[in-house]
Amino acid sequence: MKRRQALQQIVGVSAGLMLPTWLAGCSDKDPQPEIQYDGVVGIIGAGAAGLHAADILRSKGVKVRIFEASSVLGGRVRTLRQFDQPTASLQFSTTDPPISKFPFELGASFIEGTDGELARIVSQLKVPVIDFSSLGEDVYVLDGIPRLATEVTDDADVVAAREFFESLKMRTEPVTVQSAITSAGINPRVQAILNGWIGNRHGTVNDKLGLKGVAEAATLLTRNTHRTMLRANPMQDVVLSRFSNVLSLVELNSAVTGIQYSGGKVILTGQRTAANAAEPFTAEVDRVIITAPVSVLKAGMMTFNPPLPDTKTAALSRMEMEAALRVRLEFRKNFWGTQTNFIYGGVQAPEYFNAGIGRDDQFKTLDITIQGPRAAELSALGQEMVPVLLQELDGMFAGQATESIRRDPADNILSVIMDWTKEEYIRGGMAYSTADGSNQDRVELAAPVNGVLFFAGEATDTTGDAGTLNGALLSAQVAALALIETIV
Repeated sequence: MKRRQALQQIVGVSAGLMLPTWLAGCSDKDPQPEIQYDGVVGIIGAGAAGLHAADILRSKGVKVRIFEASSVLGGRVRTLRQFDQPTASLQFSTTDPPISKFPFELGASFIEGTDGELARIVSQLKVPVIDFSSLGEDVYVLDGIPRLATEVTDDADVVAAREFFESLKMRTEPVTVQSAITSAGINPRVQAILNGWIGNRHGTVNDKLGLKGVAEAATLLTRNTHRTMLRANPMQDVVLSRFSNVLSLVELNSAVTGIQYSGGKVILTGQRTAANAAEPFTAEVDRVIITAPVSVLKAGMMTFNPPLPDTKTAALSRMEMEAALRVRLEFRKNFWGTQTNFIYGGVQAPEYFNAGIGRDDQFKTLDITIQGPRAAELSALGQEMVPVLLQELDGMFAGQATESIRRDPADNILSVIMDWTKEEYIRGGMAYSTADGSNQDRVELAAPVNGVLFFAGEATDTTGDAGTLNGALLSAQVAALALIETIV
């Protein structure tokens, strides 16, 4: 048997990097570890990638320490809690946040693909899901008027936009998506819809997003693209339940700021915050898996000695991670249609989602996702972004948004804003490739360094699932397997 196949059996990862069900719930009663290793692996970040990598290693007897810079587990998987308090990134318009009958996902909110990594976890945990696409349809704003998708199937511009979207995997020019849209002669009246379908979904806008990276991802993707969502369970609870066996290994409020890896050991230095006071700390490990977002790596918040290889820094130069907002607005009535899924075509917000579909018979909640330059502009407004969004909705729906928005007794608008730009150790939404970038940059970013530094996280996924929870999980499997190859 080839060495890599043997290692995949040891770590519990198949040739397709799929974890079998026996690894889904590791416990202290697991069989005797199959890996004999006296060293310690440090993992930077307690998001999905860091927790999954730790779970794989721990299940085979490898000692791990998980360093999380913030006070929250889950990274960009986070659900609003009734006990949450306002912060720089989480903003309420009143003293207490409005709590709907169903969770408000501040980060990852959908199950991407019914056969993807997240779907497997959800299935293993027997968590109920909603196939919302079968319950409603999308709405497109055309010439300022919202129209059901089924009403515009014969609209030549909508047809052209759909054909462009469906042909993305065949378009590999090193240009922006917007440049390709313009070259294709797509009418400007549907370009905002395309921005919702493509640019915003990838963390930016079409005139900054690289076409080649999008095309390569579409070609590499092997799962289906059907989206579902959790019926009532918080996404954060699902992820933390799946990896509950390693949560006790997380050291919260422990920001690693330096990694020295020139000697026999890897020396991690950083700041540990407690009671609003920061104290320096040092930790010695034998290997380290780094799951920090691209924004953190590019900002120099973590120094490496020796510096990272030029190939890795060059790859980072062709990737960006921009501002990201998630806003929840609650209304006294539904004015956008109870059978609506997404509303595409907005300028302020490329994507409005009818969050109550399949979960609340009142359908009075909109979840709004904005990424890229417009998110940065709205972020600067703070809570004053809400009237801007209401004004756009008023233009679409004859003034009904401002008229029916829910308010508290003091006449304050009920809203919640999650501004990932202001989350200190995340600083944005997801990593995307620029016009001169490609999937090879993700390969370079994921590549181990000197057999001691390993990288994981959504940005390092090379299977076409970057920017998703699936991608984060898959990258953890790759990093864990690569690390184990160096110790067995």
